[in-house]
Amino acid sequence: MIRGYIRADSTRRRPFVEARLTIPSQRIAGDVPFLVDTGADAMLLAPTNALFLRMDLDRLPPGPPTTGVGGMTPTVLAGATLTVGAHTFDLTLRILAPATAAQRSALARMPSLLGRDILSHFALFFEERTDRVLLLTPEEANLLNLPR
Repeated sequence: MIRGYIRADSTRRRPFVEARLTIPSQRIAGDVPFLVDTGADAMLLAPTNALFLRMDLDRLPPGPPTTGVGGMTPTVLAGATLTVGAHTFDLTLRILAPATAAQRSALARMPSLLGRDILSHFALFFEERTDRVLLLTPEEANLLNLPR
């Protein structure tokens, strides 16, 4: 079982999970907080976390632009390993690479996203009233004996 947490700011409470991100091509490893986002198809690293990890985005190949509330934003790609609890995933990581000052400003507070490409390996249990965010393995989820 992977335990997440609720991060609160002045107006909202959102579910997060901490994960270890390793990017061998840049000799980088670090812990990153990811917003649990069932609406995101895939994991996405936010510019603030890329900066925190001291990534050199100019050395990475371009990826497909991503479209969100703020419009289209360029991305770059990096081979990466994500470790969530005892579970490890090798993946091609998309990293937001804002090209304009307006994009950088709009994305300054955006968190990194843990999308369905990773969440699909777990059962998500989110109970805001008790501040519980849990990712359960299929075996753990089967023990709950929930109706189908």
